[in-house]
Amino acid sequence: MEPEKGINSIMIAAKALADVKRYGRIDEETTCNIGIIGGGKATNIVPDLVTIEGDARSRNKEKLEAICKEIVETIATSAEKYGAKAEVFVDNKYDSFAVAEDSDVVTLAKAACAMHGFTPDITVTGGGSDANFLNAYGLPSVILGTGMANVHTVDEYIKEEDLYNTALMVHGILKAAVK
Repeated sequence: MEPEKGINSIMIAAKALADVKRYGRIDEETTCNIGIIGGGKATNIVPDLVTIEGDARSRNKEKLEAICKEIVETIATSAEKYGAKAEVFVDNKYDSFAVAEDSDVVTLAKAACAMHGFTPDITVTGGGSDANFLNAYGLPSVILGTGMANVHTVDEYIKEEDLYNTALMVHGILKAAVK
């Protein structure tokens, strides 16, 4: 009967997220995205709790820490401004890695490309994969591109030919490794 007495956590979260000024592609090595927001129990109840989940990545640890701090402070300050409290948890899922172009794993990948007539395109990414964990445990690893397009969008796809080419790359790596 008195919704005006409640603090609508979803509306405050929306305002807090609107106050976040940097997201998407921050720079060539840093990204940030809010990917999940949820809360409320019914349309006629003022929601008292909302959860927001996001992802920030950077190959530069200082930049990653700075963007996380900026987002945490913005959300906490904004929530306070509207009479709410924000509890923020930052969870480091994995560390970035760098593998030298003359390393054994890159050399194997190049050999596989040569074996099947592919032109290698060695580049850095901001992605997260098993390679992050393997490198952290001291097992040098790289990520092989599979030809995916529109990655991390609702229009993501991969051509059938690229699936076959990925299998050829694995085949080439195995053959190059036993030489």
